[in-house]
Amino acid sequence: MSIVVIGDRKTGKTSMVRALAEHGKYVKISNILASDLYNPSTKEIAGTEIGENPRTLNMEVDLPATGPRQLNILWIDTPGEFWSNPQYRKDYPAAWQGMENKVKQSKAVILMLPPHQSLVSRTRINMAAHHLQPIDTLPTTDQWVNGLQNWFDFLQQNCQRVKHIVITLHKADLFCDVEAEGKDWRYRPDRGGAAPWYDYSDHVVESYFGVANQVIRKYKGTEIGSRTNFFITTTENQELLELPWLYLAPYLIYN
Repeated sequence: MSIVVIGDRKTGKTSMVRALAEHGKYVKISNILASDLYNPSTKEIAGTEIGENPRTLNMEVDLPATGPRQLNILWIDTPGEFWSNPQYRKDYPAAWQGMENKVKQSKAVILMLPPHQSLVSRTRINMAAHHLQPIDTLPTTDQWVNGLQNWFDFLQQNCQRVKHIVITLHKADLFCDVEAEGKDWRYRPDRGGAAPWYDYSDHVVESYFGVANQVIRKYKGTEIGSRTNFFITTTENQELLELPWLYLAPYLIYN
């Protein structure tokens, strides 16, 4: 089974898997070393190259109904340049076509978004470790909303057969109290798991996607929108980082 991770350059696609490999609690990856994905001294993440082969993740998820279960997942980490620079699609048409085909054939798609300028806190950015601070200028509110609409168009064109779509607003440590959010919504296997996913998704949309209310409302009214759930994630809080995978795990195990 394959999961495709898409998102703009430097959004945090590879960092997410690195953190699961390094600090996994209820979601663990055993066959990839964190040091394979980044420089432990500088914390610099290795970029994804065009044409890079998918990797198989040996993932263990601990679910209340089943206990620890092993999953072999084909992780397809897409080069961010494909999404942030349309010229790349023209320069590498065969690779782009191959990427679209992988998306269409996947069991699930995880779209990772950066925060926009009006959402982040300058204080939180200044307090963040150097490797966590934004490398590129964050999008303005208008740029971010327009980008989200473009992503919705892409999903509707390419994901009609994809069973589950996750949209996660990454780098949450730059715009909210991740400890408080993680405590409120953390996974509780002794109580049957996390809070109801639709409650959590609605909370995320209302709290952090407000500037895009109009386009989200229109998207959620579509058939594919009804198969989409929203999350916030950060490598700095394991509870939040693991939630998208814990949401997907039962569907992957039983299908």
